[in-house]
Amino acid sequence: MTHSDHHPLSHGQEKLDAVIKTAQYLAGLQSERDIWAELGKVAVHFLGADLAAFVTRRTDGQLVLHHCVAAGTACSDLVKATNHTMRQVFENGFLATEQVNLGEDYALAFLALNQGTAMGAVMIIGHRQAEPLSRKTLNLYLAVAGLFRSTLTRLSSQHRFIAMANNVPEMLFQLVRYPDGAFQFAYVSEGSRATLAVTPTELLADGDCFFSRLLPEDREDFEAATRLTRTVGRVNRVFRWQDQDGNERHILFNAMPTLQEDGSIVWDGAVQDVTERERLEEQRKQFLLRLERSMETTVEAMASTIERRDPYTAGHQRRVADLAAHIARELELPEEEVHGIFLAASIHDVGKIHVPAEILSFPGKLGLIEFDLVKTHAQVGYEILKVIEFPWPVAEMVLQHHERLNGSGYPRGLKADQIITGARIITVADVVESIASFRPYRPAFGTEKALEEVTQQRGVLYDPLAVDACQGLFEEKGYKLPSV
Repeated sequence: MTHSDHHPLSHGQEKLDAVIKTAQYLAGLQSERDIWAELGKVAVHFLGADLAAFVTRRTDGQLVLHHCVAAGTACSDLVKATNHTMRQVFENGFLATEQVNLGEDYALAFLALNQGTAMGAVMIIGHRQAEPLSRKTLNLYLAVAGLFRSTLTRLSSQHRFIAMANNVPEMLFQLVRYPDGAFQFAYVSEGSRATLAVTPTELLADGDCFFSRLLPEDREDFEAATRLTRTVGRVNRVFRWQDQDGNERHILFNAMPTLQEDGSIVWDGAVQDVTERERLEEQRKQFLLRLERSMETTVEAMASTIERRDPYTAGHQRRVADLAAHIARELELPEEEVHGIFLAASIHDVGKIHVPAEILSFPGKLGLIEFDLVKTHAQVGYEILKVIEFPWPVAEMVLQHHERLNGSGYPRGLKADQIITGARIITVADVVESIASFRPYRPAFGTEKALEEVTQQRGVLYDPLAVDACQGLFEEKGYKLPSV
């Protein structure tokens, strides 16, 4: 009876058990560290091999023995004795066998692992016996080589991912939230050191060192955002977090969830320190706020200058601005746009600074020449304001506030959609306030008469939506022009 007849791999069930144990063991490998020794251990303990070795080839063609397990001096003679066969396997990737004396007779099998990759290698498995390895044994080794290849590919991909993940400044992570609400990190990249000044080991060991440092109100928001619901989706939010030195950091949590069968949820994503970005954004907001306040102060100064020169229309611009803003809100325009319309309306008559005060306060009907001079105020106002960089088309609204839908207005005779929305709104507010209030050449007619005028000319001279909104304010919501 030969050595191979006594070998445990001769029995079918034991061969199957060996493959299963091999697969189970390989599935547990999580690192490339000492990988060749680990694979050699599998070959010896699960497959009953007397020799297990792994050889790679350098770019210059030299063969390098990485790990070898065998009795006596077999390992030291292996590469020299089987050099030709190994090179053939490196070239063609096919299974090869050879009978070699390495102090004792060995039957060897040569199997390519991940040929052509960074982890490419040839595995040599041998038994101390003079006769060749059986076909069944070789088939088993081919199956095991496939498992080894899968393991090397998995670990190589895993290694590349970890290497890339550790080279980005953000903290990449995998976070598990269990049905009972508990959190645990399953993976944390080296970016946690720069992002949070906390090591991956600390976070993996105790996730609470992350959650407990979220500011209390932000912690509630975080728990609500990551709670398991049917509509749960990507979370991309900034939370405030306190580091070990007591400094407040702003961290951007950007992650996507995956629901698990057991009801837990796995969040894959990244945490980025955006403290400096948030600081600069706050500075930008404060600068814009100061700029806006400065603009408003300038606008108020302009409005006051005009009203001092024209005491009969004192407060006219402010009342028009208030009504125009209310109309804009009724039309559900964005609040920023409403604010721009309010500012433009506050100085819509700024061009009257070019008109002599005697004409502005003349207590009678103006002649054609005087009236033509008054009509220049829209163009003059535009010329004054166009050099100021408002965030809104203030100069254009001032220029167009005497235009009419049918083209009968001035100064350019614009029609319909040629007139911008803000100017249409200011036009209605201006007409209503002018008719309702006192003028040097006539008494105040009141809001009823004013609304009658814009309603009759709705869609002809005045924007129908603005007219409807204005009418609704007075008749349904009890709006009254402010007494300034």
